[in-house]
Amino acid sequence: MIRRTRTCFWIIAWLFVLSGCLRGPLAWQRVTLNQPLSEEDVSFVVNGKTSLSEVVEQLGAPNQMLSSNGGVVARYQFTDGKYFRVDFGWGLRFLSPFYSPDLVLGGGGSGADLFQITYNDRWIVQDHGFAFHSQLSEFRLWPFQD
Repeated sequence: MIRRTRTCFWIIAWLFVLSGCLRGPLAWQRVTLNQPLSEEDVSFVVNGKTSLSEVVEQLGAPNQMLSSNGGVVARYQFTDGKYFRVDFGWGLRFLSPFYSPDLVLGGGGSGADLFQITYNDRWIVQDHGFAFHSQLSEFRLWPFQD
C-alpha cells in the first residue's frame, strides 16, 4: 500500500513538472513600451511660458523631434499591446497523446499614445496635447466584435 501510494505520488509530481513545460490553455500577454504620461504629469506645461529645458527636466528627452514652420515639434510616444488566447483543445492531448487538435480562440491589439509639444524659434512651448489610441489594445475574447 505504501509503495503504491509513493508511486502514485511520483507520477503526479512528474505530471505537474511536465505540465509546466507544455503550453497551457490560457495565455495573457502584455507589452508596454515607454512610461505612459497622464494629464497630471504634464500639468506644469503652460503655453507661452514653459521652455524646452523645463520640459526635458520633468519628462526626459522626447522620442522624436521634427522641424516645423518657425519652430520644432517634440513627441513623447508610449505603446501598449495586449493579447489573449484560449486553446479549447488543450485538454484533449491527455486523452489522445498522438493527436491533439488546436482549437484556439484569441485576439488583441496594440495602440500608441502620443504627447506632442510645439515650440517656437525661442524654444518656448506654443501648444501641447495628447492623442490617445491605447483603446485599440483592449482584450477581446470574442474576435467578431465591431
